[in-house]
Amino acid sequence: MRIFLKAEMKELFDEASAGIANSKDNPMVLEKVAMFGYTRDSLVAAETDYTTAESLYLQKAPKVGLKLSLSIQVRKKIDDIYELYMLYVNMLRRDHREDTGLLHELLLLGERDHTVIGKIKDSKAFYKNCFDHLKLLPIVAKIGLTTEMLQLQMSKIAEVENDKNYRAILVKDAEKTTEDRNKVILKLYNWWMNYKSALIYVFKDDPQQLEAFKIKGYSIGYVPRKSGDNEEEPPAPPEPPETTTTPANQGT
Repeated sequence: MRIFLKAEMKELFDEASAGIANSKDNPMVLEKVAMFGYTRDSLVAAETDYTTAESLYLQKAPKVGLKLSLSIQVRKKIDDIYELYMLYVNMLRRDHREDTGLLHELLLLGERDHTVIGKIKDSKAFYKNCFDHLKLLPIVAKIGLTTEMLQLQMSKIAEVENDKNYRAILVKDAEKTTEDRNKVILKLYNWWMNYKSALIYVFKDDPQQLEAFKIKGYSIGYVPRKSGDNEEEPPAPPEPPETTTTPANQGT
């Protein structure tokens, strides 16, 4: 049975999750992949396999797995929270770009942390800061961040944090063998390679759509180089030295 490296499993989970999430509820995609027998039901089944495979991987390698990704559902919640948060950030930065002191009070100076953990940390700190300071409430209310909206967003963040904690408990307590894990991951891998081939075919003239599936630089018949293929070819053996024949009568 094939044994997957950690980097290979991470790439598989990243690509398969994007492929499933961008397909199962997209009528345009479903219509195109139907010619290969893919339906919404089959994609939902693949999503179940993905969740199982990822869960088994996290159980086997919690330190790596917890950094890898959350489930599709939890990750989508995080992205939704962060998208709205960044909208508020950009609006307030534009409205108060001349008031550095206020931007400092709003925690809007400096770069944002775009990691999974950072998205939750930055969003939570911003909403809590606005909620805790009476001076800031009327300022953010002007862009729709009322007390009720602040409470709603904080409750969504709390829900995500609870999901992560529950997931960590499952990772710590569950035990699965490497063989069981690899069987499930291999099943997901085989499915994804077939489905990815179908996506590359039906969207061969639409690289932007392929990029939405995290499929880049592919074309029909293209086979990506393996990690070991980028080594330089060994040098060709040296040509044998030329030999000169001394005429028989030379020197006589």
